[in-house]
Amino acid sequence: MAIFDHWHPMLAMSKLGTQPARVRLGGRDIVLFRGQNGQIGALDNMCVHRRMDLSRGCVIDGRLQCTYHGWTYDCEGNGESPGTPKLHAKTNSYDTAVARDYIWIKRAGAVAEMPQFTAIESFAHIGTLEHVIQAPLEVVLDNFTEVEHTPTTHANFGYDLSRMSEVETRVEPEDSSIRVVNSGPQKKTPWLVSAISGLHRGDHFVDDWTTYFSPVHTIYNQYWIDPQSGEERRDRWRVWVFFNPLDDERTQLVTFAFLRAPSAGRRAFIALTKPALRALVNLEVNCDVKMLEQLADKSPALEGMKLSRFDRVLGLNRDRIERIYRGNVKPETVTQEA
Repeated sequence: MAIFDHWHPMLAMSKLGTQPARVRLGGRDIVLFRGQNGQIGALDNMCVHRRMDLSRGCVIDGRLQCTYHGWTYDCEGNGESPGTPKLHAKTNSYDTAVARDYIWIKRAGAVAEMPQFTAIESFAHIGTLEHVIQAPLEVVLDNFTEVEHTPTTHANFGYDLSRMSEVETRVEPEDSSIRVVNSGPQKKTPWLVSAISGLHRGDHFVDDWTTYFSPVHTIYNQYWIDPQSGEERRDRWRVWVFFNPLDDERTQLVTFAFLRAPSAGRRAFIALTKPALRALVNLEVNCDVKMLEQLADKSPALEGMKLSRFDRVLGLNRDRIERIYRGNVKPETVTQEA
């Protein structure tokens, strides 16, 4: 399956101790473990002998031991049987890497670029969050790549419903990415959030993001401007959201959130308020989770929907998910991009 040809963030390093851990991607269970010399192993989570769940085993001398009959595996999936030493056994293994304190995997030998966290030298890391949504990949990405839902769904950040017609949206599709830029009146925000974020009454919210498809992830630049002068306010968020399809019905979000901190004083303030800032991000994502799980129909199909000007990106997303992420090239179904 082509989705395994892309790097995916699977597990925080802090969650992998001396015991193996099970993760899931694309309907497949995978076991992660610490092998010899600190190497991270990733194997299909089923012993090739009698199909035992390998995550129930343990690690002995850098090898993952199956709890059923004691067969062991190294990080490349080479297996050994204690009772039949000459028996050759091998299970499927994955390439692993560590970035941003996360374990990433892809198909062994697949050529893929690791997503880069660029231009964050003047940003402070607020936190990395995980959420699981009971909805397919396309439906989840739909929600995170349009802003028409923000007045009624989100708690703090988004647009004023009564002035939604004033929100400008611009879609810039490229062959392997899609940029969307939105700007319009910020919805009413609690005074404490406004004070922490440096917002002024009447500010315009700018939500400028680009979605990439190897793997599927969106990078958000979010900030506020004075609509009269165009001057940008103090705070700017930069957020990476990775969309991992656990299976056909569930999608995991891995969110890396950063806030601009250009000075030592600002970095100190962010360090003190980081728990509150992290909770703010978590609240906004949970608003999306709650709304998505209330959908009457979670089918990825667009037929039968009456779409608005904010929904142009939905068809473009599906084209690139199929063509780039899943590797299904069907010229007759490629979306026409006028």
